[in-house]
Amino acid sequence: MNTLLSRAGGTVKNAFVLVGTVVGAGFVSGAELVRFFPTSNFVPCAYLAAVLLFLGFFLLFRLGAAHGGFDGVLRAVFGRGAAAVRWFVLLSSLVICACMLAGLDSVMAEGFGVSKKLPVLSAALVSALFFLSAKGLKGIGAVNLCLVPVILCFVVYLGCQDMSAGYAFSPAGDPFAAFANILLYVGMNVFLAAPVVCDLGARGAGAGAAGLASCAIGFAVAVILANIYTAGANAILADMPLLSALGGGSAARIFAVVSAFGIVTTLFSSWYPLGAKAEEAPKPRLVRAIVLGAAFLLSRMGLKNIVDRFYPFLGLAGVIFLLACAVMPALQRLRGRKSGRAKAAMKRTPCPAVKKRASAKERSAPCLHPRKNRKVSGDA
Repeated sequence: MNTLLSRAGGTVKNAFVLVGTVVGAGFVSGAELVRFFPTSNFVPCAYLAAVLLFLGFFLLFRLGAAHGGFDGVLRAVFGRGAAAVRWFVLLSSLVICACMLAGLDSVMAEGFGVSKKLPVLSAALVSALFFLSAKGLKGIGAVNLCLVPVILCFVVYLGCQDMSAGYAFSPAGDPFAAFANILLYVGMNVFLAAPVVCDLGARGAGAGAAGLASCAIGFAVAVILANIYTAGANAILADMPLLSALGGGSAARIFAVVSAFGIVTTLFSSWYPLGAKAEEAPKPRLVRAIVLGAAFLLSRMGLKNIVDRFYPFLGLAGVIFLLACAVMPALQRLRGRKSGRAKAAMKRTPCPAVKKRASAKERSAPCLHPRKNRKVSGDA
C-alpha cells in the first residue's frame, strides 16, 4: 500500500513539474495562446494540443530512460552534432528566461501599477536564481509542488465564470494553418522542456505523469481562451489578454499573483539546463552571473515582442527536434540490424572451392556452398 501511494505521489509530482514547464508568462497571460490558437474551434484545438503534448512528453521519457538523461539522448539522436544542438537548446532557454522576466514586469505593471522601468520583482528573482539554481531537479520539483496547485485552482475558478465555449464546426481560415500552429505550439513547449523531461525519464517518470500533465494543460488552454475570446478584440490585442478580459479590481490582483507563480515555475525549468552548464565551467558563479545578466537585458524587449518574434521560430525548431527524436532511433536500429547481418556473413567459413589456397585446417572445415556441402580433405 505504501509503495502504491509513493508511486502515485511521484506521478503527481512529476506531472506538476511538466505543467510548470509549460504554464509560464505567455501561457497564464494568454499572450502565446492567442498567438497559436484560432479564435473559433479553439476547444478541439486545445484537446488536440493535449494529445500531442502527451505523445511528446512520453517520447522524451522513453528516450531519457533508455539513454540516461538529456545529454545521453542528444548523443544517441544527433551523434557528432549533439554539442551544437545542446548550445541551441541553451540559447533557446535563455530566450525563455528573458520572456519570463519580461512577464514579471508586465504583471507588476498591469496588476499593481508598478512601472516597467522599475523591474523590482524580476531583479529579485534573478538574485534568487543565482543562489538556488544548484538545487537541480529537486529544487524544480519543490517549486512546482507548491505553486502549480494554486495555478490549477485559479484555472478552475476561471472555468466557473460566465464565458462562451461555443465554437464553429470549421475553423476560421485555413484548417491546415490552424493545425500547423498547434504543431508549432506543442513543438516549442516540448522542445524547451526537453532537458527536464529527459532527466525525469531517466529517474523513472512515465506515461501516468505525461497523461495527467497533458490533460491539465489542455483544460487550462480551453478555459483561458474561452475567457479571452468572450471579452473580444480588446483583450485579444492586449499585452496580457487574460488580465484585460478579467478587468480591474481584486480579480486583476489575483491574476497577477497567479501569473507570477506560473512565471516562477517556468523560469526555474528554463534555467535548469543553463544552470547545469554553468556548473561545468571553472568559475560557475561568474558564468551564472553573466548568463542571468544577459537574460535580464534581453527581457527589456518586453513580453509581447519576445513572444511574437521568437516563439514561432522556437516552435519550428521544436517540431524538427521531436521528429529527429522519433525517427533517428528507428533508423539507427535498422542500420544496426544490417550491420549485424553483414558481420555475421563475414564470419562464415569460406568455401574451399572458392578459396583454393586455404590452409589444411580451413580446407577441413564444412563447406557452406549449397551444392558442395561436404568436408574437403587433402590438397585441392
